[in-house]
Amino acid sequence: MQARAVAARIAERRVIRAGVDAWQAIGKAESFEAWKAIGTALAIGKARALRVTGANAAWGRNYGREFSDWIKKHGFGAMPKSTRSWAIALHENAKAIERWRQDLPERQRKRLVNPQSVVKRWQQEMRHGNDKCPQDLKRDALAGWRKFVSCTAQMPAEQSQLLWATVAAEAAAHRVCAS
Repeated sequence: MQARAVAARIAERRVIRAGVDAWQAIGKAESFEAWKAIGTALAIGKARALRVTGANAAWGRNYGREFSDWIKKHGFGAMPKSTRSWAIALHENAKAIERWRQDLPERQRKRLVNPQSVVKRWQQEMRHGNDKCPQDLKRDALAGWRKFVSCTAQMPAEQSQLLWATVAAEAAAHRVCAS
């Protein structure tokens, strides 16, 4: 049991060291991966401050003091508070953000590296509902449309005509509502 605790502490220290190294090199080579490492390290500090202070949320004088001490001790003291917050938000939503980033063109992925830019853009695109950005919704709609056209082509003509008439009526109603 104690060996696991020691191994966990060593792993935690490695994560923090990777985050500190990424922070120190961020001016030379800013990247999404570097910001993820920084966010992961800061999340360890946040969790520690919550645990030590017994706070339920990252608020309050005691939490702030503890987290500030941890930040200074581990080499993140020069980082602006807002940047720390965005890096932690990036870490806390990393899986969803990475899924979202996969659908972005390579050029956008290379440009979107700063945690504030990444998180804000991701949040903005996720507001469109169903945890899908507009690009995903458009892709799903096109796939559904292609399937509809393919299926109606294989149906008897009278059944197909009924469906196409329904589509025409829906489209006309949508145009009226959109106007």
